[in-house]
Amino acid sequence: MNSSYTTMDAIGDIFVIYGIVIVVSMLVAVVIRGIVWVLSRQVTVPVPVAKPVVPQPVVAAGIPQEHLAVITAAVAAMLGAHRIVHIEALARGYSWTAEARSVHHTSHAPRGHR
Repeated sequence: MNSSYTTMDAIGDIFVIYGIVIVVSMLVAVVIRGIVWVLSRQVTVPVPVAKPVVPQPVVAAGIPQEHLAVITAAVAAMLGAHRIVHIEALARGYSWTAEARSVHHTSHAPRGHR
């Protein structure tokens, strides 16, 4: 009796394993499809529409109310209902980061021939 494992036996085992992988992946795909179908059938609750943001006068930053109204309208037109939470002049407290950013960007500038 010859009990050696031949190349043909290995190839047969490869096809069996390949078939098992195909069946398992198809079952997983069907389960995922079922989950998606069930979730898409759930009742959706309508999201309340946000009230338009009315800009408050900003005297300290020196931005006129008309400019804030235009900025708010542009944001609402581009992104939908959002709120501007904070508007502040960039010069206050950020000078060191602006300087570091400037130094970093100029370090990448191509240099001329020497």
